[in-house]
Amino acid sequence: MLTSENTSPVSRHNGQIRINLRAALEAKPCAEPSLQMTFGELARAYLAAHYHGADMQLRKWIERLEHRSAWDVNAQELALAGIAMIEHGYSPSTVNRNMSQIGSVYRWARQRLLSPVGFVSPTISQHRYPETMRRVFISDQELQKLIDGAAGEKDRRFQVFIRLLAETGARKSEVAERRWRDVDMTARSIEVMDTKTGKPRMMFFSQTTQELMQRVWISRPPNELLFESAKAKETVTSFTKPWNKLRKAIGRADFNLNDLRHHRAKLLIESGSTLAVASQTIGNSSLVLYRRYGHLESQALEVAAKASWR
Repeated sequence: MLTSENTSPVSRHNGQIRINLRAALEAKPCAEPSLQMTFGELARAYLAAHYHGADMQLRKWIERLEHRSAWDVNAQELALAGIAMIEHGYSPSTVNRNMSQIGSVYRWARQRLLSPVGFVSPTISQHRYPETMRRVFISDQELQKLIDGAAGEKDRRFQVFIRLLAETGARKSEVAERRWRDVDMTARSIEVMDTKTGKPRMMFFSQTTQELMQRVWISRPPNELLFESAKAKETVTSFTKPWNKLRKAIGRADFNLNDLRHHRAKLLIESGSTLAVASQTIGNSSLVLYRRYGHLESQALEVAAKASWR
């Protein structure tokens, strides 16, 4: 008797699972890209999924490109916009961050299959303006004051937030946007799949921080944000006010949250890690770390070389 071709993507034969690739592809056709999506719509969709201060940088671009097709924005007009920003007093680092943020929007669109096939982000070919390297150092004693002072906030999660930034060398968003499914409390590790560099990485925290987290969070549902806002579900708590108050209290108003990353890199190199290992640990480029801390690695290599002569 003739039977119709099996159209189920998954079937069993002699106890083994078999996948009908053709049926699977037909059952889930390729998503049609949102060809009519405006830049404003795309940027707002990105911000709804990633809240980490990006709205401050993207706001001006949304206003400027609100009704433009997201896929018609070209490299030349972004380059001209960058030149205009420099001429009107914007710092090179600010222009670079703006272009990087737009690039993150397009990278997210590609990951979500929203962009047309073959689309290339207009930020790919953008000139990166040379920046004056910011070197702000903090002593171990000052760092400990930050950690101890953070315990004075009513929201106990703030101290965990500061400890995780200091111990992992992570970017603010890489900690703030984590869900419990990303955290392995036994291994004391956090998996970050969506990073600024596009490369997933594993971050590690101390036993002291682990014990603090166990006291702060009694319940840890896998899909729940660690630092979810009490005011709006699925959004991240902003610790800007307590952080500003804390750094002023220890007399380091010049110290930024991002500086905790560089302090961790400095400690890694001083403890004997190479620039390559340190860059992978904090998710930064080796070139950037070399410009900041190449002299520290050279000192460590000099000590190692002299020790080998004995």
